[in-house]
Amino acid sequence: MAFKLTGLRKRAKKFFLRNAKSVARDILGDYLVLKNKNHTLVGKIVETEAYLGKDDDASHSFRGKVTPRNKILYSEGAKIYTYLIYGKFYCFNIVVSKKDDPQAVFIRALEPLEGIELMQRRRKMSALHKLTNGPCRWTQSFGINKSFLGKSIVSKDIFIAAKSVKNSKITAAKRVGVDYATQSKNLPLRFYIKDNSFVSRR
Repeated sequence: MAFKLTGLRKRAKKFFLRNAKSVARDILGDYLVLKNKNHTLVGKIVETEAYLGKDDDASHSFRGKVTPRNKILYSEGAKIYTYLIYGKFYCFNIVVSKKDDPQAVFIRALEPLEGIELMQRRRKMSALHKLTNGPCRWTQSFGINKSFLGKSIVSKDIFIAAKSVKNSKITAAKRVGVDYATQSKNLPLRFYIKDNSFVSRR
């Protein structure tokens, strides 16, 4: 049975023109929807990280650095920032805040809701709990690649449908894999839904 989006509203552009910490918390429980003529994929956002821009030494835009890879971060919010790691996996971020304030929200994990058979084929596995419980697992399941770089997150093809969770269900922790960031590595800028089995780590 297809997942029903009826009655849910799409997040508007103005939602993403706020700071990364606020957006990262507020989209927990929302649905990431990817549509094309052949299929629809839906995942509940269960884990995020906030990257605060020029003053955040874990951010790709630390000290205002601009490169061909990260220049999309300097756009007005509601754009998608994807990049390749380990030569084969894509990470997915949403650019937030105003133009030239390069903040972003990193989507770490989803709970799969629709299009699961396609996700299983792409991941070459049947185990549901391993399809989307990590930043590269879910992007592989959803077919995320370089072509998404710079796309709008408020388009008809890819968008966020609002269904936030209560603050009491949200846990804040330090971000994963940023030990190189001497100033900000311990900041509680990773957010996840308590007791959700698709969170990448506790």
